[in-house]
Amino acid sequence: MEVVGFQRGLDYLLERGVNIGVLTTDRSPSIRKLMKDNYSNIQQELDPWHVCKSLKKRLVTASNKKENKILQPWIRSITNHMYWSCSTSKGDKEECQRRWKSLLYHIRGIHRWEEEDAEHRCYHPPPTEEEQRRKMWLETDSPAFQALTGLVMDKNLLRDLRQMTLFKHTGSLEVYHSVILKYAEKRLHFSYDSMRARSQLAILDHNNNLERPQATTQDGQARYKAAYSKQSQQWVAKPIYEGTTQTFRDDLVERVLRRREDSSVVLSKPVPRPRPRRRLLHNIAPVPRPEKSDLVAKARSRYMTML
Repeated sequence: MEVVGFQRGLDYLLERGVNIGVLTTDRSPSIRKLMKDNYSNIQQELDPWHVCKSLKKRLVTASNKKENKILQPWIRSITNHMYWSCSTSKGDKEECQRRWKSLLYHIRGIHRWEEEDAEHRCYHPPPTEEEQRRKMWLETDSPAFQALTGLVMDKNLLRDLRQMTLFKHTGSLEVYHSVILKYAEKRLHFSYDSMRARSQLAILDHNNNLERPQATTQDGQARYKAAYSKQSQQWVAKPIYEGTTQTFRDDLVERVLRRREDSSVVLSKPVPRPRPRRRLLHNIAPVPRPEKSDLVAKARSRYMTML
């Protein structure tokens, strides 16, 4: 279904003259094959977030082994290095791979090296003697470094890096998905006409609230909120944006009323009577919830029977 829906949506845009030069997707093999076979003139990019998420899972699995425990403090730095390699390569596929592979030198405390008859170095400032001494560098012959080398030099990962050099993301699509849930809940079934109209309303809502400025305090300072990131497993500061506006609805209602008052507009077919909206249950339990006091009494009687 994903591939069919993707192809129909892409063909719909192309048939209406939309010029698509770059398309960003996740790592779906089916989508990648479809793009290669049917849309070779469109450059497909991968979202680095999806690739980093997969890499982090593999790093965590490898670092859970006793001989690879030293990898654990490096996991966040390794994923950050991937983001840096993609964001600074400026579309150069070979440079993106070279920067990513430089991790294998830095993680051993080597910041200058020769490769292919050329001298290379890390882009960070030279570490002090104290930083160089205190850092938990990996040894070349250690099992942890060998495991990391296998992950860094994985042929599938290196192939994916060649499709991440423009540093494109699908985050805006995820934002739209959260907006559409206001108009079309997943737990309810809608007819085709209703679903199409609800999707169009969600698009209007999303497009009219793009690029909202960050909220500020009375002193003009940018506002942030503290949030716990499940991916990085630490607290992070996230910006707070100005609230959304629904002014597009006023114009929409006004135009609907003007069209309704126009006697020259004739509906092509009678408007069906709306079906009563199905009432959602408070929970997914197939039986009504009993009183809490009865549950407590039942739990206590079971405990006394066990004693």
